[in-house]
Amino acid sequence: MRKLIILKSLLDFIWIFTCIPLIALLLFFSFFMFINPESLDMVFDTDKNKAPVTIQIFGLLLIVICFVGIYCLYLFRKTLRYFQQAKPFHVDVITNFHKIGYLLSVIGIGGSVLFFIARLVIKNELKFNLGISPYLMLVCLGLFFLVLGEAFKVAKHAKEENDLTV
Repeated sequence: MRKLIILKSLLDFIWIFTCIPLIALLLFFSFFMFINPESLDMVFDTDKNKAPVTIQIFGLLLIVICFVGIYCLYLFRKTLRYFQQAKPFHVDVITNFHKIGYLLSVIGIGGSVLFFIARLVIKNELKFNLGISPYLMLVCLGLFFLVLGEAFKVAKHAKEENDLTV
């Protein structure tokens, strides 16, 4: 139980000091990039002859991916609350594990495709990364959460059957 408290405390610390300010920063940046398109040069190493609209679209997609990642962390915190309440087989826990799994897989695949297309469109480079990347790790983590959700679903079913047999 002590490990659960430490994990929940660490996630709360990350949520308060990283995610909440990051939400405000991303909202500000999503409006600021349309006012000052040169601000996207920090994120994408752009050529000056590229249309700012395409770079702004890539910036918006990157912001959406960041918001989905923050939502995954929120769902994980919410799931840990059920563990603290000694309700590990609650329906919301299984649903949250499935949501987190799908969303992390989408972030991993979407981020990989986004940066591949951005590199192709903005820098005119065709570059494949076949090694271990953060996006591949996010897909693996998403698949892990999907497997975890299925394991909890099977365990919940077994627990219900065990409760019925007296």
